[in-house]
Amino acid sequence: MNIKDIAKLSGVSKSTVSRYFNGGSVSEATKNKIEKIVTELDYKPNAIASRLKSKKSGLIGLIIDELSTRSVGIIVDSLQNELNKYDYQLFIVSNKENDNQSNKVRSLQKLADQNVDAIIFGSSTVSSEQIKFLQKVKLPVIILGQKSSIFPFKKIEDYKGGHIMGEYISKFKPKKTLFLSMPLYDLAAGSERLAGFTDGIDTKFKVIECGYTPASVYEHKKEILDYNPDYVVCASDYLILGLLRILKEQGLLLSKDVKVAGFGNHDYSSHYALDLTSIDFDYPSLGINLARTVINLLNPNEKDIEEVEYNTNLIERNSTK
Repeated sequence: MNIKDIAKLSGVSKSTVSRYFNGGSVSEATKNKIEKIVTELDYKPNAIASRLKSKKSGLIGLIIDELSTRSVGIIVDSLQNELNKYDYQLFIVSNKENDNQSNKVRSLQKLADQNVDAIIFGSSTVSSEQIKFLQKVKLPVIILGQKSSIFPFKKIEDYKGGHIMGEYISKFKPKKTLFLSMPLYDLAAGSERLAGFTDGIDTKFKVIECGYTPASVYEHKKEILDYNPDYVVCASDYLILGLLRILKEQGLLLSKDVKVAGFGNHDYSSHYALDLTSIDFDYPSLGINLARTVINLLNPNEKDIEEVEYNTNLIERNSTK
């Protein structure tokens, strides 16, 4: 069964049936005729063919540095669930954080070649080369995780989270506080979290710049032990796993010998595992707002879909008590 058959049974032209399926102008009487036949035959149009004709793929391209982290997983799930409401599907390309910038531009080109309707670009850095490409691609673009003066962007409140943590640590009047940061070239999770912490805390502290993994913390074992901190704040809960290895090797205990806090409120940060004080970022709302921004960009003549507010909270547990 195809459009030609539907047209014949309905007593209308093929172009009229095509307009009906593509949301075009069809009289109420004609619409009822076509709907009657479609319902009786349980006909479902070929989605791919329809999209090719309408020049819309129904696909939203997402390029992201790392898919395996908890935060990205939550964002992607929330993003896709919201896009489902508007009949859009994600097309995901993963670029590891250490890929060079030329590779990322090539990945953007491959994404654009898939006939996606919009691009969400998530990266720890956004280079001028990538910006130039995105300006030429002639598609709606949203930046995920970093601020942008050129494109719409969505990100969690890294600075606010850092500031909340700084104020919280200050109340304990620590003697030697250590902040284990993520790479500072990452302007959000790296620089912004550290800047917020710096403005929030009222005592001096030492900063050691690490990477994104527990191993990157363990590489600084000697420097960490030489400093002998009584409070350690990690820019991600994930980094704390590297610190735990160092403490274990020295026979030191979390919360008893060293007070520790982090960012992200991972599953293992709960009372059932590390019992870790952590900043809880509203990743689900970020995913929802990403989707709603995409829909608004693709439908500029329709009523704006409202976004939801983010929550950034400190969850206090025994690791700092």
